[in-house]
Amino acid sequence: MSETPVTVETISENIIGNLLHSMIQDIVSREIVKQKQLQARYPDMKPYHYDPNGLLDFNGLPKQQESSQYFHCQNCNREISANRFAAHLQRCLNRGSRR
Repeated sequence: MSETPVTVETISENIIGNLLHSMIQDIVSREIVKQKQLQARYPDMKPYHYDPNGLLDFNGLPKQQESSQYFHCQNCNREISANRFAAHLQRCLNRGSRR
């Protein structure tokens, strides 16, 4: 049986290896606890859908273009395109405070 000589390099490699191993175990165990808590709290929760082609959203439904979605503004009772809703809401709410 041949042992490798004990040098500063081998000792430092062992220390780094042990530290990395401990850190990985800690991260994995924390994530497992989080997943178990989520499963206990929300037993009917289904995981998000992953589509590598980018054709489906995270619910597994076909993606829609933002320009085809409209939201109703509660402040001015207008239909606003989804890609302009944030800008509209900022102007719409600021307009009411100036009056």
